[in-house]
Amino acid sequence: LDFVNIFTISIKIVQIIVKEYNLFFIFHLISCYNYIGEIIMKNEKKSKIQNLKERIINFFKNPKEVVSFFLPIVITISLLIPVPYYVKMGGGTINLNDEISIEGEKEEKGSLEALYVREAKGIVLTYLLSYIVPSFEKEKIENTVINEEDEDAYNYRERLYFTTSLDSATKVAFEKAGKEVKISSSRFLVIYIDKSSKTNLEVGDEILKIEGEKVDSYDKMASLISKNQNKKQIKITVKRDDKEIETSNQLINMDNEKKLGVVISNEIKYTSDPKVDFAFNGRQAGPSGGLMIALTIYNKLTDEDITKGKKVVGTGTIDTLGNVGEIGGIKHKLMAADSKNADIVFVPKENY
Repeated sequence: LDFVNIFTISIKIVQIIVKEYNLFFIFHLISCYNYIGEIIMKNEKKSKIQNLKERIINFFKNPKEVVSFFLPIVITISLLIPVPYYVKMGGGTINLNDEISIEGEKEEKGSLEALYVREAKGIVLTYLLSYIVPSFEKEKIENTVINEEDEDAYNYRERLYFTTSLDSATKVAFEKAGKEVKISSSRFLVIYIDKSSKTNLEVGDEILKIEGEKVDSYDKMASLISKNQNKKQIKITVKRDDKEIETSNQLINMDNEKKLGVVISNEIKYTSDPKVDFAFNGRQAGPSGGLMIALTIYNKLTDEDITKGKKVVGTGTIDTLGNVGEIGGIKHKLMAADSKNADIVFVPKENY
């Protein structure tokens, strides 16, 4: 593990312990028991309660003891206070050969690796370190979320972007390799709700029907909204927590049009032969690994090893048509590519 890895893990552990187990309370409790134990052992002739009072009074009469006891605790707690920033803490690579497998795949001499950025919600400590450590960079949370989007909605959207990138990469790779891939399911999911909307839809809802008619495409959805725009309430049936729920929704004026005030994403899943197995650990988020995932799957499907024995790293989104898109955090990703001694680095032209 490098310094940034160790630091990131340490900060996370401290935050969890403080939040879940109240480390400082336990520390004081143990200290208090030790304190009382010393009193009992050293002053058997005196009343235990009287001795405790005297020791406490004497302790607070000595400013140096008070400061030396409480100052480290105050400083530590202060450094863990959240700040309204995300802090990027360097980057790294994921060897996709370890995360993606296909039955009957050939042995590869080189490697295909996805670049990533370590990012976490900021605390005072990491905020201050962003002024000192070159690989640390802060960014206001308001610049990364959509119009006061809450954290849960943001995390859901980013995780969905990642799983969607896996699906898009699979489709593109199989088509480029001349292999068959079929759509197995298609869902329309709510990923953002505008604060001005008048709806009881929730992020994560799957849109099933609008006014009783099945939704199977964006065009059908737009048509049904337009068809019912003069109604005071539009009934939308959704799947939420594995249950069908009917919601009431009122259209609002946005950009001179009547709209629901929500963003809906189409999640398409595919079946393929051979089957692609993913072994990602669940912490990945965002779509920026799409390009390298597609290249990895393609390389496992074809006879030629496109790595040519090289360490190939890269970043970039990919859509179902194979178009590569812009990504964020390019500075940190290029630093990671350099530190990992990459032979070839792919980045989207918009980031070049």
